[in-house]
Amino acid sequence: MDFFNKLNFNTKILMIVGLSSIICAATSTIASLYFASNDLILGIEEKAQTVHSRLEAATEFVALQGGLEPIVERLKTKYKSDAEMSDADKLDVLKQVPIFAAMKIGAKDAELEGYKFRVFSDEPRKAENLATAFELTILKKFEANKDLKQFIHEDGTNVTVFRPVRLSKAQGCITCHGHPDTSPWGNGKDILGYKMENWQDGKLHGVFAIETSIDKISTLRHVGENRMKIIFFGSIPIVVSLILSFFLIKSPINSLKAVANNLASVTGNVANTSQKMSNNSTGLSQATIEQTASLQETAASLEEVGAMIKKTSDNAVSTSEASAKSREKAEKGNAIVSKMIDSMEEINNSNNNIRLEMDRSNQEFTEIVKLIHEIGNKTKVINDIVFQTKLLSFNASVEAARAGEHGKGFAVVAEEVGNLASMSGGAATEISQMLSESIKTVEKIVSQTKVNVDRLMIEGKEKVDYGSDVARDCGVILSEIVDNIKVASDMAVEISNASAEQSQGIAEISKAMGQLDVVTQDNSQTSQELSQVADVLSHDATKLEESVNELLKTINGIKA
Repeated sequence: MDFFNKLNFNTKILMIVGLSSIICAATSTIASLYFASNDLILGIEEKAQTVHSRLEAATEFVALQGGLEPIVERLKTKYKSDAEMSDADKLDVLKQVPIFAAMKIGAKDAELEGYKFRVFSDEPRKAENLATAFELTILKKFEANKDLKQFIHEDGTNVTVFRPVRLSKAQGCITCHGHPDTSPWGNGKDILGYKMENWQDGKLHGVFAIETSIDKISTLRHVGENRMKIIFFGSIPIVVSLILSFFLIKSPINSLKAVANNLASVTGNVANTSQKMSNNSTGLSQATIEQTASLQETAASLEEVGAMIKKTSDNAVSTSEASAKSREKAEKGNAIVSKMIDSMEEINNSNNNIRLEMDRSNQEFTEIVKLIHEIGNKTKVINDIVFQTKLLSFNASVEAARAGEHGKGFAVVAEEVGNLASMSGGAATEISQMLSESIKTVEKIVSQTKVNVDRLMIEGKEKVDYGSDVARDCGVILSEIVDNIKVASDMAVEISNASAEQSQGIAEISKAMGQLDVVTQDNSQTSQELSQVADVLSHDATKLEESVNELLKTINGIKA
């Protein structure tokens, strides 16, 4: 479409006429070529059908002669089997077979007449006649539809006409393909020695195919030359139409072009004048707008500065109040730190008291150990008594033995006393062992407790001392903070007073800027109205120029 728009009006008209002529000529040429091609295909099909008809006529003619049965009877009486028959006899038989005659006629001069003849079957007597995969599909078509008399196949290169070959009892086909019991030799074979298949009348035995090359027939009929002639004569109207159109439209186009050029010149002058007026108005309006914008920005900046000064003043007041509160809090914090230092001293004193109390407890544990030692000494005395008792019991036993029968009772008493002494000795020994272990355990507990308490007291004292130092440092820092806050509070009051004075000055400047902005806006409105009038005139001139340019583009075409 862009290419077409770039062409001038003269060329567009010539192109339209030319394209119309080309389309008409091409349509007629294509139609002529199409019908010529169809006529060629129909001619090929008709020729093939003629050959088929000739073969069918030959088949009927040979069958009507009725020569097959007489020759079979003659040879059957002359020979005992087909093996004795000569080739000449076999050829005589074949000449009387209708289908054989058709095959011979179909193959005769086939190359010369421009076609190929083939007969095929799915059960041929000769291997060369076995159907291919494609030919089997043709056979199935005829088997499926007994009323189908012909099938035409065209693949763009060849045209093939197929006709079925069915057995006919009237034509003598059953003589060779009938029941084996009817064999002339009595061995199930026909006169030529082929096995009889027991086929019935009307069975599809094979297919005759007449194949013709489209290119070969086209060459013979000079189809290519005829096509070139059709194209040539179809092109002549196109050239004539273009020449006539060129001379007929040349004069009107030139007149229209001159008018358009004059109109374009006048339109350009009007557009330039309106453009200059618009530019001047736009410049004045733009300058006024920029001045107004500058005044508004200045006023806005002054308002922002005033707001910032007021905010600074408010912040200074807030800072002064916050400083006073911070000073009060810092003083309270200093007092709390002092109390914390006193508490740390009290904690240190409490730790010392705990240490003294633990020393007193350790002393009491030492007294307990001494008491256990005394119990151990008393237990040793018991052991001595037990030893003496055992010795007395032994002496009593000796004396009882000397007394004989009179001393037996005393011996029993002495034995019991000895047993009691042994039991007392064992118990005393166990008590002595328990006291010894208790002494060791108590001494170990006392020693370990003293070590742990001393270590904990030392660590606690160190932490208390460190906390006391930190608290003292905090007190010093808080005192310094209180002094600094007092200085900051005084400075904030001074800033607040200065900000109030600045805010009053800014308000007066802002009022003057507002009055100046009103005057500038009046000037801007007047300038804008003048600019709008210039824009309307410029817009109308532009539309007129666009219309003229569009007309020139149509006449002269778009320049690349």
